[in-house]
Amino acid sequence: MSDKPYYEQEYHAPESDIPDPSVGEIFKGLFLYPFTWAARSTRKAFWVAFVIQFLLTIVIGIISVAVFIPNGVLSVSRNDMSWVLTHISFGVWLIELILFILLVWIKLGLLGYAVRRLHDANYSGWWLWLIIIPFGWIIVVIFLLLPTVEEPVRWGSYLFVD
Repeated sequence: MSDKPYYEQEYHAPESDIPDPSVGEIFKGLFLYPFTWAARSTRKAFWVAFVIQFLLTIVIGIISVAVFIPNGVLSVSRNDMSWVLTHISFGVWLIELILFILLVWIKLGLLGYAVRRLHDANYSGWWLWLIIIPFGWIIVVIFLLLPTVEEPVRWGSYLFVD
C-alpha cells in the first residue's frame, strides 16, 4: 500500500478478461461469422459493427443510385416503369443483384452480432423478436446497451480471444 491519499496515486485499470477486438476482427466477425450464434460479442464490437454496417449501407445505396442514373431510370414517370424492365442492361441488373446480396449479408452479420451481444449480457438471442412488436425495439436497444456479464454464461466465449 502507498502512503499517499487515493487521489494522488497512479491509476491502474481493473483486471478484466473481456477482450478488446480490433476493427479488423470486428470486420471479420461481420462478414465471416454471421451465423455463429453460440458465442459472445462485447458492446464495443457490436456498436462498431453497427456503425460499419450503417456506413456500408449508405455507400451501397449511393452506388446503386449511381448505377441507375446514367440509364435514365430516375427520369421515368411512375406510369412508365415497364421501360425500366425492358431498357436496363443485364450488367446493371447484375450489379444491382450483387449489391443487394452484399447488403443482405451485411444485415445478417449485424443480426449475428446482435445475438452474440445479447448472449454477452446473459440474455437469449430470442429477445431480438421484440423488434417486430411496436416499441419493442426500445427494449432490445436497452439490452444491447447493458454491460458485459464478466462471469461465464451459457453461450461460450468470445469470437476473438487473444
